Amino acid sequence: MKQSESEISGPYYRSMQLLFDTVESNDSLEWDDEEYGKVEIFVKGMSRRWYKINAAQIGPLNTDQPEECPRHWTSSWAIMVKGAAWRSDFINNSDMVVDICIHTAKSGDRLPIGDSLVSLCLSLANDKITAVDIPLLAQFIVCPRNRFSDIEIFQDEGIVTSEMMNQEDPFGEWDEDWEEEEDYLQQIEGGMDNYFNSAFDAIANIFNHSAISAEKESIVLESELKEQEMRENHIEKMISDWDREADKVRGLR
Repeated sequence: MKQSESEISGPYYRSMQLLFDTVESNDSLEWDDEEYGKVEIFVKGMSRRWYKINAAQIGPLNTDQPEECPRHWTSSWAIMVKGAAWRSDFINNSDMVVDICIHTAKSGDRLPIGDSLVSLCLSLANDKITAVDIPLLAQFIVCPRNRFSDIEIFQDEGIVTSEMMNQEDPFGEWDEDWEEEEDYLQQIEGGMDNYFNSAFDAIANIFNHSAISAEKESIVLESELKEQEMRENHIEKMISDWDREADKVRGLR
């Protein structure tokens, strides 16, 4: 159906024309607009890795939105990025293709979809530069191709492997290990507490015993000093008495 002039001059068509012109003028980008409301773009990065961007219009994101979101808003489109080492991996639907959770900024939700896709295409075309700010992209670039078959998703939190996807609760076994380790650590901590408490009591007893012993020794020493003083006084008295008796004897003579 032929589009009206107002539609052609509207924000959706202007942004899509910008996207088309960008792709056509860049050797790293390949455009494949299969049908209205769907976009597929292949991007060859500086790293020689390949990316496929798929974008498709969706319905309202929540009940607060009007029944028909403006089709030029980025928020009214679903955008998905996949990565591969070779372009043929996409064509052959190889298991070497992985999902890459890289999205346009939320602030761009109300920007025209074409503008958001242009920004995403150029970021992936310059993936070596973009990877400096987006670690998950750096992980994808350096990951060997033969590892892709075991990886499902590259995301900010880390990779998601096929094994993790197939497990009902991939963290359940870890939780049990953590619980056992926590119990073990608590036992160790309790044992160490008992050890330190016993050691503290022993040291306290030593100090108490030392204090008591010192007090006893002090009493004994004081008693001995008193006895010595008494003996010395007794000796002096005996000498004094002897001198007086001697004086008396000399006086009689």
